[in-house]
Amino acid sequence: MRETSVAASVVADMLQYLELRGVQPANATRACGITLAFPAEADDRVPGSQVERLWRFAIDEMRDPLVGLHMTEAYSPGTLDIVGYVLLSCRTIGEVLDRLSRYARVLNDGMRIDVERSGTSAVCRCTFVESMDNYLLRAPEQAISTVWAGLARELGRMTSKRLTATEIWFQHPTPGAPLAQEYERVLNAPVKFGAGDYRFILPLAHLDERVLSANPLLLRTFEQHADAVLRNLEQQGTKSQKVARVLAERLKGAVPPLSEIARELAMSDRNLQRALKNDGTSFQQLLDQVRRDLAVRHLANPATSAGEVGFLLGFSEPSAFHRAFRRWTGMPPSAYRAKAVLEQ
Repeated sequence: MRETSVAASVVADMLQYLELRGVQPANATRACGITLAFPAEADDRVPGSQVERLWRFAIDEMRDPLVGLHMTEAYSPGTLDIVGYVLLSCRTIGEVLDRLSRYARVLNDGMRIDVERSGTSAVCRCTFVESMDNYLLRAPEQAISTVWAGLARELGRMTSKRLTATEIWFQHPTPGAPLAQEYERVLNAPVKFGAGDYRFILPLAHLDERVLSANPLLLRTFEQHADAVLRNLEQQGTKSQKVARVLAERLKGAVPPLSEIARELAMSDRNLQRALKNDGTSFQQLLDQVRRDLAVRHLANPATSAGEVGFLLGFSEPSAFHRAFRRWTGMPPSAYRAKAVLEQ
């Protein structure tokens, strides 16, 4: 079973945090079995088991059960390397969340973040890949704390307004009143412990707020790099990643059935369904994600009508595509395209 990995830039920032508090990086890396060049090479990865040991080491050395939460207070977006540059170059908070969803696995390929727009709220959900040797399934608290705290911090400074979450969810039990209060102080939002999953909930209206550092030209350049990193990861990726890649290649006017995808991957239908379940997803969920990504990409081409996009993505009628696109983005295709044109 392939082991998860974490971007070296994230690990380097963890080591820097410890160094500023008196722990030499050489001691930390030796104790945790980490071999990492300083400065780290672009796109280097660190095995998840080593990162798991580093979290335990940091908790012990700092005597701080919330070290991940506090570490995020000191980080800079550059820690996220190419993903950080992508997020800072987005035009709106909605784009930031969509790109975070797409590129979260560049930072940690055992983690997935999905964004859903529903009613008056936008919900980011974090899940962990089960088909890999994934330390997040054993000890997720520090990593998810850094993700939600990082998102909360950037919302507070990316726009002209100080945006805050409506509520933030964690699955682990309430850590006791003093620590629970510290969560709320750092996250600047109500926190729910013992929840069914990990969620970052914010008002849907926040997604329209413009990012102060937006740069569409740089965004395209940074995304090309991030996409290249994703492709490298997917070459050794999970079955769900491979299914998504095949779907994107074959989704041209009709939806390829699961049996066709299974044959392409030299698997039986049942074994493919079981593998997708182990990844925490299903064929229908992957199809929905691929359609959404392709729809946004096709609509960026002014020569392609919404009707043509719906046909390309295998929708039986335009109204079905319009309903799906509104569910994905909170607006109809025509409004999304008009908004994108104005923001260019």
